[in-house]
Amino acid sequence: MSGVDGPTLLRLSPKAASLSIYPINTLEGTTGYLGPKYEQIRRFTLHLDTIGDAINAADIDESDVEAILETLPRGFVKDYSYGLGLLKDFNRLVRLIEEHTDCTDLVFTDSDEEAVVGTEFRIGLSRFDAIWSEIRRINDRGNRAAARVKDSFVHNTLADALGLQPADANLGRHPISRLITLAAKGAEPLTDEERDQLIAAVASESAVLAKADPEKLVELQREIELVSLDQLIEHLESSLGRRTNEAYWQEFFDRNAFALQQVFGAPMINVQSGAAVGGSDVAGRGGKIADYMFKNSLTNNIALVEIKTPTTPLLGNAAYRGGVFGPSKELSGAVTQALDQAHQLVTNLATLKNNSRRWDLESYAATCLVIIGRTPSADEPDRQKSLELYRANLRSVSVVTYDEILERLKVLRAFLVSTDEPAPDDGNNS
Repeated sequence: MSGVDGPTLLRLSPKAASLSIYPINTLEGTTGYLGPKYEQIRRFTLHLDTIGDAINAADIDESDVEAILETLPRGFVKDYSYGLGLLKDFNRLVRLIEEHTDCTDLVFTDSDEEAVVGTEFRIGLSRFDAIWSEIRRINDRGNRAAARVKDSFVHNTLADALGLQPADANLGRHPISRLITLAAKGAEPLTDEERDQLIAAVASESAVLAKADPEKLVELQREIELVSLDQLIEHLESSLGRRTNEAYWQEFFDRNAFALQQVFGAPMINVQSGAAVGGSDVAGRGGKIADYMFKNSLTNNIALVEIKTPTTPLLGNAAYRGGVFGPSKELSGAVTQALDQAHQLVTNLATLKNNSRRWDLESYAATCLVIIGRTPSADEPDRQKSLELYRANLRSVSVVTYDEILERLKVLRAFLVSTDEPAPDDGNNS
C-alpha cells in the first residue's frame, strides 16, 4: 500500500502469507517527513498465521488491510495515517537493536526466539508481548508513584495554613514502586551494605519488640510477608517473559513451593521433588519420575504434579471446525503422562512406602495436576472456550496455567492488604 508516487507503508503477500510494514514519519513539518521512522530498521515482517487465526491467507487482498492491521499485536501502531511501526514506548527496543546490531529488518515469529540472523533481528511474539506488558506496568507504577509524591508535596505545602500535620509520601508495597517513589522524591536507594544493616537491625530488635509492643511486631511481620509475596509475584511475572526450560521451573518451584501450593484446593505439603513412582522393568529401566509429589496434610492422600513450560502450546494452531480448537499434542501428552504416573504410583505404593520408610502416604484417590502454558487472552474467546471445555471434562487430571498461578498469588495479596490501604499495585491496570 502506498500513495500516488508516495512511500510504501506495507506490502501484503498472500502467497507467502506475510505482512511487511515499512515505518515512515508522517508528521508534517518535521525533519525527515515521509522518510524512514527509524535510523536503521526499515521493515517489520509478520506471518499472518501468527497474528490472527481467522485470517485465510489465500483469500486476502488489499481491501482486507485495515482488518489485518487491527489484528496486529499490542504495541504496534495500527492506523497507517500515523506511519505504522511501534508505539512510542517501544521505540526504545528498536533503538537498542540499532545500537548493537547492523539489522535492518525486525521479524516477529511464533517461537520464543531472540536472535540476530544476518540483517534480521528475530523476536517471538510471546516475548514481545511480555516486554510490552511490563513496560505498561512500569508506566502505571511510575504514574502512581509520582502521584503519591505530588500529593505529599501539596499536602506539606499547605499543611500550616490548613492546620495539618506534615505527611510523607506512601512508598507503596511493590519493590519497583518503592524505588520509583524514592527516585521521584530525590532519594537514593539503599546500598547492599545498608540493606544488610537494616536486616540485622530488624533481627536483633525483634525479641525486644515482641515484649515491648507485640502488635507492632505482628505488623512488621505482616509487612515482611507482603514484601516477600510482592517479590514472588514480581519474580514469577518476569520469568514468564523469558525463554526458559522445564529445569528452570523445577528449580523455581523448589525455591518457591508456596506458589505451587496455590493450585490446590486443600492443605497440601510437598513430599518430594522428582519423585520416583515406579514403572521400572527387571533391568531397572523405564522408571517413572513425577516432578512433584504432594500429600494432603490431614488425610495423607497423594497428588502428583507434572510441570511443562509457560510457552508450551495448549491448543492446536488451526480450528477444528466452528471455532473449536483441539488440545495440542504437548497438552494431551502431558495429561497422559500424569495419568500413567498415577497408575504406577497406585500399583507400586506399598513398595515405595517400604523402601522410603514413609508410612504417611496414601493413594485413596490419587490426583494429578499439570502446570502448563499460558491462558489464552481475552481477545481469543474461542481458544478460552476450547481450553475450558477440554480441561473441565478431564476426570482425574487438573490443568492449570502459569497465568492462573500468578493470578492466585495476586488475589491472595489483595486479600492480605487491609481495605483501608491503597489499592495493591498488581499490574492489572497496565
